[in-house]
Amino acid sequence: MNERLVTGPFVALFVAALAFFTASSLVLPVASRFAEGSLGLDALGVGIGIGAFSVAALLMRPVVGWASDRFGRRPLLMFGGAMTVVALVAHLAVDSLATFVAVRSLLGIAEAFFFVAALAAISDMAPEERRGEAINLGSLSVYIGLAVGPFLGELALDTFGFDAAWLTAAGIAVLATALTVLVPETAPGVLAGSRRSRTRVRLLHPAGILPGLLILTGTWGMAGFFAFIPLHADDVGLDGAGPLLALYAVIVIGLRIVFAKLPDQLGAVRLSGSALVMTGVGLAMMGIVQGPLGLIAGTAAFAVGIAFMFPALMAVAVARVAPGERGAVVGTTSAFLDLSFGLAPAVLGLLVGDGGYGSAFVLSGAIALGGAVALFLLRGSMRPPSRVPAGVPTLAG
Repeated sequence: MNERLVTGPFVALFVAALAFFTASSLVLPVASRFAEGSLGLDALGVGIGIGAFSVAALLMRPVVGWASDRFGRRPLLMFGGAMTVVALVAHLAVDSLATFVAVRSLLGIAEAFFFVAALAAISDMAPEERRGEAINLGSLSVYIGLAVGPFLGELALDTFGFDAAWLTAAGIAVLATALTVLVPETAPGVLAGSRRSRTRVRLLHPAGILPGLLILTGTWGMAGFFAFIPLHADDVGLDGAGPLLALYAVIVIGLRIVFAKLPDQLGAVRLSGSALVMTGVGLAMMGIVQGPLGLIAGTAAFAVGIAFMFPALMAVAVARVAPGERGAVVGTTSAFLDLSFGLAPAVLGLLVGDGGYGSAFVLSGAIALGGAVALFLLRGSMRPPSRVPAGVPTLAG
């Protein structure tokens, strides 16, 4: 039986998430310029301020994952949206590194609330045989937001200044928060009336650790790509990184739409292994084949891998737990995304100083290929149990 996936609640959640990630992405090109220009911070200060977001999100994701199972997805979506509005408006009062770190940390905590609750809710809504497709489509909200948000941020900044950029992002976050009202509660434990039961607190869910580590091996290069591709593009003779970033976004978004069913059809474990190989090959190509052609071809291969890696590995993690633990496993698995974005730019930056940008991409490619080898060797432990206990209602169909 092929149950419906794209229902009213699914669409409401997708639109709310799209607005949320557009708002949070809008400040990406603005925050570093603000830290350097308005606050007068040096490179270390800028790095500390920008990195505070990922550190705060990393620390909160496991807690939020458990809370979303215990108290429900809907209140956490609303809370994350409202906290984002507060954090963005608070940027208007930032006048030092300390206050910048504080608002960036608050923004990271808010993102953790919304992201984990949204991904858990998407998993709840999906029929079991279409869960990979659901995560694939749902994660498009992040990538479309990443494609649209920075453009809006630069437009607001160039036209009206920093205050306008913060307020524009806050306005979009208000819309996202309002849209969460249309999203029904989906947490199986809450729907079953077991909200007040004494559930075991699992801040780090064992089922999410291995998929999370594999996500780290793939997104390590993704963090380096966003950090260094503008500078590497200049070195190899390209006129800016804009076309490369556009190529990356078009491939990821296009493949996730056209091949949305692939995680369920091919199998999430097999697809994630292939995706890690493509990610590694693309990164290695960027580092080894010097010149515009190597960078363009490497970016294309890398984007193909990234398009399928995260949805497939997240589907693996979710499939390994009972419905009432989906939030906890999402929180644990997605925390490794923050870990890679927090560590990779700093570690690769040290390597760049000695061996150039090419060496950073080669190392990132080797890490991704190492992840593929590890997945092949451990593939038996990655398979979901033959029967995941249900026992509680879902919104599938």
